[in-house]
Amino acid sequence: MQHHETETEPRLPTHTPLLQMLDRTLLAEIEKATKEHCFSDDEVEALIARCISLGHAELLDDFKARAPDQLAAMREDNEGFRSRCYERWREPMDLLWMLWITAQEIGEAHAHEGPNGTDPLVFDTLAHLHPRALLITSEIMCLLEGGFADGALTRWRSLHETVVTAMFIAKHGHEVARDYRSSIWFENHKAAVALNAVAERANMQPFSEAEFADIEAMRDKAEAHIGRRLRGEWDWASSVFARDRIKFIDLERNVGLDHWRPRYKWASQHVHSAFRRPGELLGMVEAKEPMFQIGPSNSGFIDPLHMTAISLSQMTAAFLLHGEPNLDRLVYVKIIQTLASDIGDSAARVEKESLEKHRAQNCVETVTSEEGSPDR
Repeated sequence: MQHHETETEPRLPTHTPLLQMLDRTLLAEIEKATKEHCFSDDEVEALIARCISLGHAELLDDFKARAPDQLAAMREDNEGFRSRCYERWREPMDLLWMLWITAQEIGEAHAHEGPNGTDPLVFDTLAHLHPRALLITSEIMCLLEGGFADGALTRWRSLHETVVTAMFIAKHGHEVARDYRSSIWFENHKAAVALNAVAERANMQPFSEAEFADIEAMRDKAEAHIGRRLRGEWDWASSVFARDRIKFIDLERNVGLDHWRPRYKWASQHVHSAFRRPGELLGMVEAKEPMFQIGPSNSGFIDPLHMTAISLSQMTAAFLLHGEPNLDRLVYVKIIQTLASDIGDSAARVEKESLEKHRAQNCVETVTSEEGSPDR
């Protein structure tokens, strides 16, 4: 199958013949019953409720009976799509996996080397953040391989936050690393308060008094350890700014990554429920006409691929170059930075060439079909 400008998952019909038949049957029965008998409003409502109850059971049984074949067909279509998607984006995807493998291997080796004269707490914190960046990158690749460029862009948002956090801690040292790690106890306490407030309505098990007391004690211990109570999400960084109400953009500016702010806000659009036109999705950038994307698409991969590559290289460089870097680590950083650049170039070229090829083939196929038509 040739590359399509936008491919989507198979969808179940929104109004199947069974639904139409059921609808007509229910209405006919209700109409017949109301003509033959004089029903009160309550009796009509009871009749409708009974029909709905019987009808929903019949329809649900039909859905369950048809589900195995439908799901098998969906899985087969999805496997075919993933294969075609990989064929289109093979080169930049493989390069990004090469970058991931390189970053993983040298990051793990560096972690085993230990602080080597740098602050142990800072080093250990960076050694925790680097694997998190690798995990997020793996999730991004999984989304791209499945055809979800907008979802991949959303996960890049988390990758960027991880990079900025790592660079900020590497820059400002022990106290900031301590406060960052201690912030978990304040977040745990806020989460416990929130859960207990709605546990009954949410059908969740609330924390017992003893459990809550333990959480509160850990929060108080952290407060005593760092000398203040952290309230906001980014308050762990407030010692650098000597003020409260720290925002993520403050950290971005501090480490010189605030020029990524437009892309960060762009990536945030898919996280929240703000209105967006269907054509604004990355997965729809090559669509010939507006439509709602409800499944995978092999369009719009350039930015998620390139932005992910850059952020992973930034994270790895922040880890490897903290302290006094040796020649080996400098060489590795140069390698991953070059790979990140190559990925952007490769993705842009692959999109352009594959789209031109697809359109040229479609044009030839259309002309051939028309020339062979008995009507011409």
